[in-house]
Amino acid sequence: MRNEKVIFDTNLWISFLITKDHTEIDDLIIEGKIHLIFSPELIEEFLTVTSRPKFKKYFREQDIEELLEIFDTYATLVNVNLEITECRDPKDNFLLSLAVESKADYLVTGDQDLLTLKKIRKTKILTWKDFINKLK
Repeated sequence: MRNEKVIFDTNLWISFLITKDHTEIDDLIIEGKIHLIFSPELIEEFLTVTSRPKFKKYFREQDIEELLEIFDTYATLVNVNLEITECRDPKDNFLLSLAVESKADYLVTGDQDLLTLKKIRKTKILTWKDFINKLK
């Protein structure tokens, strides 16, 4: 299997933090099966969401720091210069722009506004379950 370029939406990272179940993604990253793609906007969204008081009871600051270390070690930070406006929720367009700019293979999300598109240029938009099934 080739090293797939993958963008994970913030909702997935939050889910991994809450469930404490990110072994599968850790294995994919460490085995070199996937390569994470981030943008400054995606990191900012992740930090904003994880700092919300309602999430404080689900994970510790140390959990966030460990994920940030993974991002720092295994991800490519892409500065996005183009603007895609194809999502029905304008707040999600930055992810589509990142997907196109980085030429990502996959955008993995739980967001129906993105999933309904199925694809943006060459980037397939999938749920976590569909993504894992595709990699098997």
